[in-house]
Parts: sequence; structure tokens; C-alpha cells
Amino acid sequence: MMKEKLSTYLRFKLALVCLTVVAAGCKKADNRINGPAPDEGNAAAKTTKLKINTVPSSEPLQTAANGTFCIVNKLSGKVLDVNGLQTADGSTVSQYGATGGANEKWTLKQLTGGYYSITDSNSGKALQINQAGTADGNITTIGTYASQAHQQWQFTALGNGYYRIVNRNSGKDLDVDGQSLDDLGKVQQWSYWGGDNQQWALLRVKASGKLTWTLTSTNVPQDVKQRITAAMNDACARYNAGADWPARTLTVEYNTDVPTADGSSSNGNIRFGANASYQATRTAMHEIAHTWGVGQSGGWYNNTTSGDFTGTNTVTTIHAFETPTTAIHTGGGHFWDYGLNYDNEWSETNAFRHVKIVWAMRADGM
Repeated sequence: MMKEKLSTYLRFKLALVCLTVVAAGCKKADNRINGPAPDEGNAAAKTTKLKINTVPSSEPLQTAANGTFCIVNKLSGKVLDVNGLQTADGSTVSQYGATGGANEKWTLKQLTGGYYSITDSNSGKALQINQAGTADGNITTIGTYASQAHQQWQFTALGNGYYRIVNRNSGKDLDVDGQSLDDLGKVQQWSYWGGDNQQWALLRVKASGKLTWTLTSTNVPQDVKQRITAAMNDACARYNAGADWPARTLTVEYNTDVPTADGSSSNGNIRFGANASYQATRTAMHEIAHTWGVGQSGGWYNNTTSGDFTGTNTVTTIHAFETPTTAIHTGGGHFWDYGLNYDNEWSETNAFRHVKIVWAMRADGM
């Protein structure tokens, strides 16, 4: 998903690259090639992780201005997050891997004197230093905004899209305790010393991708048409919200000879078969990934000769979502985790990560 312009794109990742394409289909299979084959109709439940990491993206640098953003720590790549979607005054703010949740979206509103209030989209409450403390180590919480100095912040640009975020009351910086890389790492205030754990970037909460689709088949049964339309509308909306996809219109067919569903990168075509369980958002997102080259482009195969996807942007992205040793595994033209290969892989979090990973793969030449 992108070409990394150092002057206009955040250092975390990615570069927009042209696709090289090779046609192939995606279908349900029992064979295993270095891992699970996708079962796009398996409804068995599986526990999915709800922890998450950074918002790797190619979205352009933001200036401190009115608007809604994810606030991303330079060191950890994790975002400011209100613990557990809590809404009460005094709820703790920490860092967490990005899930796309409303508790990670913050609205900046400029005040007089160059300061800002920073309001959580989930609770409508303001980022503040707990009990208006002024000491190093005082934690951050949310509270009903009352125009108090401990609820106001100054953004000081450091270059390359990063900022110090300084509390008006204490004059101290927003800081991740102990340079933690972990989910739930404590966010506090601390005297500024120049650490990467005291530097923050602003990422738009919603990208502006231009991916669309059209149904080319005629005489499609009404119930099938409704399911495919709902699935493709939702899948394209999730892709467009997750990254700045270039303008492209996918063609969608209903073909009863297709046992499950498949997608081709050579012509941007997706085919849904007669099985209703595959006429769903999870399947649509999985097949959209194929239309961008997953399992089908020269760039995909150049990056998967070892069995894992080795592109720098993709590796950086999965490390941010998981751990510094986690890999994206590949086989049979698919990837996991976050390939949405099976129904039991579906969650809001996994759908969010899926788009970011496919975007990163494109940056790596897929």
C-alpha cells in the first residue's frame, strides 16, 4: 500500500507501488501448503486476540489542527487508548495496538493561546493529567472537559511528522513509562529529555480510499444480490477507511459453477458461487486482497520465497500488531494471520489489521 515519502509520509512505513499481476483463483480446499488452506464457509468459532498494535500507514503528515486523529507513539507504534472502552471520569489512558475503536480516536480543538483540548470519541471526555498533578509520573486519564489547564495541551513540532505533546498545567510531556513497547503501557507526564517515547504522530482516523465495485451478472436471485451487495459495500468501505487505495472498480460476478468464491488480480474480478455462506463481508475482503495481488503477483512471490512474507513494510506492520518476532506466514497463495481465510478468523480487530497488512504488502512491491 504505498511508497514511503520521507518528506510527506510517516516514518512507520510504506510506499505505493504498481501491481504486477498473475491470475489465480481462491477456493476452499482441504490440502495444506505450509499452513491452513482457506475455508471461506467455516463458521466454527475461534477466540481471536483483542490486543493490537500500531497503525502502520502511508497517510500523510498532519499538522496539529482541529480534527480527529489516532495519536501514535514513535517508539512503540501504539496508540493512545482509553482502557476497556471506559467512559467514566478518571478512566485510565494507556498505549495499545490500534484496533480502530472509538476509544483510540481523539478530536483536537484549538483553544486560545495555541493550546488544544484532546477529546476521546468514545466517551466525549478530555485527555487530562490525573488530579491536575505536576510531578513526573502522574498518569493520564479522561475527564469531563471544564477548561482546566491540566486538560489542555500544546503540540510542539519536532520534524518528520512528530510532536511533543506538553501539558499546559505542568509543562511536562506526554510520555510512555519506561519506554514500554507493550499493550497497556502506562502513559504519563514526564520532564522532556528527547526520548522517542515522548514523541507522537497524528494519523487521520479515516483514510480516503477510492475502491468501488460493480455487479456484472444479470438475473441474479434477489436474496443473493442482497447478500453480495451488502458484503461488497461493507468490504470496500473497510478497505477505503483503512488506506488510501487508488481509484479502481472491481467487477463482481455471480457464477454457480464456483464452489466458494475467488478473486483475480489480472482483471480485478471477484466471483461468488451459489453457497450463501460465502456471500459475506469476510469472504469479500479476502477476495479483494487477491485482486491486489495476494498469491497472484510477481511481487507476492518475490517476497515469499522463504515461506514467510519478508517485505520490510509488512514485517514492520506485523511486528507492530504482535511482537518483534511475529511473522506473516504464507502458503498456497494465502497468508496468516489476518488473511481472513476462515470465518473463525473474523473480528473487527482482525478486519482492521487485514487491510493494513495488505496495504503494507503493496508497499513491498506486491
